[in-house]
Amino acid sequence: MESENASPLLDFVVNYFTFYYVSLLLFLIAGVLMLWRAFRRRKRTPGNRPKTHLSFRYLNDRFDSDVDSLQRELQKHPFLPKAALKLLRKAQKKEGKSEEQETKSDSQTTLEKIKEQLDSGLSTEEVIGKHSNRVYVLSFTGNIMASAVEQLREEISFLLQIALPSDEIVVRLTSPGGAVAQYGYASSQLLRLRQAGLNCTVCVDTVAASGGYMMAAAAQKIIAAPFAFLGSIGVVASVPNFHRVLQRNEIDYYLFTAGEYKRTVTPFAEVTEEAREKFQADLSAIHQAFKDHVTQYREGLDIEQVATGEYWLASKALELKLVDELLTSDDYLHSKMEEGFDVIEIRTVEERKPLERLLQQGAQLFQRVLQSRLPLPDSQPLDVREYYR
Repeated sequence: MESENASPLLDFVVNYFTFYYVSLLLFLIAGVLMLWRAFRRRKRTPGNRPKTHLSFRYLNDRFDSDVDSLQRELQKHPFLPKAALKLLRKAQKKEGKSEEQETKSDSQTTLEKIKEQLDSGLSTEEVIGKHSNRVYVLSFTGNIMASAVEQLREEISFLLQIALPSDEIVVRLTSPGGAVAQYGYASSQLLRLRQAGLNCTVCVDTVAASGGYMMAAAAQKIIAAPFAFLGSIGVVASVPNFHRVLQRNEIDYYLFTAGEYKRTVTPFAEVTEEAREKFQADLSAIHQAFKDHVTQYREGLDIEQVATGEYWLASKALELKLVDELLTSDDYLHSKMEEGFDVIEIRTVEERKPLERLLQQGAQLFQRVLQSRLPLPDSQPLDVREYYR
């Protein structure tokens, strides 16, 4: 009797793990094929990058279809008496007519203003600039090499062609910092907006530290969620040195340079006191340039107080004048919608062939399966008590 009950369970386990490993093998093969194809493509055309295009999403009505679906569902199960619902519908129609009249009145006022401005000699471009009410939303998620800077550069180059002085560019920024040159370049991209006379606001929901804060400082306004981390205005460098290891193993290392300071601290040569001082002086010069950058664009900031390499929660950063307002990016964009702005999100999308998109979706699905913590053969069951110690 027990063997009959165990057999279906055993079949299920065998079928499950067979499917699991077959799926794993298939996705591994697909991944290898994609890498091989990408390698061949790069080999044929050195420096050739995948084609990209910009995508646009109008954020003001992104929930409209969901709200309509909810309303239809609620109508099936009304929580008010029918007589009350009928009364409310009449009131809604009346309110709708009142809003239509206000809209017509506003439109007529705007029309009269535009006519006056044109009659005064303003060009059509100048008139449009006075009435544009758009917020363009960009996103930047930084790693140590700020690899997303190329996408940011393209998006900003596009905005410089179409954005008007009355528009606003909001950059959702997330970065713990990284390489100096790369983040200096990324910061320069935001400065292009400022130099063009465009209003730029940086929103930090989680972290903008070191190079990330260097970028944020280039904006006219910094908004951060209360528990976001900001600051880390400092410079760090570390170099392991194996000189004594080479000496113990009687290995000679020869370094040839032309120029007194072509190399100072290296992994294999002996570090002299002069080289150490030069290396530290270079770091101090970079730190001073970082401080000058922040001071130039953040008025009223005590730079010596905040340029210690420390980072703070946004609530404390507000006191230190590292940020201007405590608010999440969603709340800030919603406030713009309430003011009547059209909020448009711009993203860079990499063009992929259908097979590549399918394989990518499959890889993402497989990753989610792995993250679901399904037990593997011979693995120990997960002890949830570990999470509550």
